[in-house]
Amino acid sequence: MVICPDCGKEVPNDKFCKNCGAYLPKIEEISVESTSVEPNIAPESEDVKSGVNYCRNCGFKLEGDFKFCPNCGCNLKAPVKSKNVSLDKEKNTLLAVVLSVLLPGLGHMYLGLDNAGAILLIAYIVSLILILFVIGLALALIVWVWALVDTINSANALNRGEEVEDKLF
Repeated sequence: MVICPDCGKEVPNDKFCKNCGAYLPKIEEISVESTSVEPNIAPESEDVKSGVNYCRNCGFKLEGDFKFCPNCGCNLKAPVKSKNVSLDKEKNTLLAVVLSVLLPGLGHMYLGLDNAGAILLIAYIVSLILILFVIGLALALIVWVWALVDTINSANALNRGEEVEDKLF
């Protein structure tokens, strides 16, 4: 067992603290016992019955109450991601806006919101075709402004670490 340098709790000698998720560099153990960190990927039937869980990120066997996986540091209390987009690294908001100004939908595609980007792009192209009729000009302007505002809001939300659904409404 070691003492976590961030939260001060006594935790097994794993890669990450099970309480706060802090990375635990090689620290000398307090007691002679050492905890083996062997990931068990496939859950056994008796584990499911006894309430043993597995990390959704790496498959590490979790026996007890963990906030973070001691093997990979995954936040186990965070909600499970669905078909939403979240970023590994920050996206450039200005670049997303410039792409959206040039052609509505491109900014969304840059942000990883491909479905919303494709819908906006198709809507803009249809509205440009409808310019032959009077309604197309107003529709093109509405789609262009909608894409611009939604690109700004989506880019800012993604850069704050929030999940953004890949849909328009």
